Amino acid sequence: MQMPGTNDAGNGAPDPADIERSVVKWLRDELDDPDITGSDNFLDVGGHSLTFSKLNQFLGDSFGAVLDMRTTYEEPLGMAVTKTQPVESATSTTR
Repeated sequence: MQMPGTNDAGNGAPDPADIERSVVKWLRDELDDPDITGSDNFLDVGGHSLTFSKLNQFLGDSFGAVLDMRTTYEEPLGMAVTKTQPVESATSTTR
């Protein structure tokens, strides 16, 4: 049986498509904007540093992964999701 949020390869890595859907849904709810899509830019839809922090907390809790701030601010949401990192890797590089 496959765990929610994992890919079909069975290696336990989060499925980027699941993460993207979750990011878009979370942002739609958080920013009260039902028109947000994976092709939108985080900053253009009204995201900011606090929103980014809350989103990463959600992703860490849900998928054990976090987004890179620079990529999330500069690229479309779908592209940022392809560059998620495991929580452990992200926290070890910031120390």
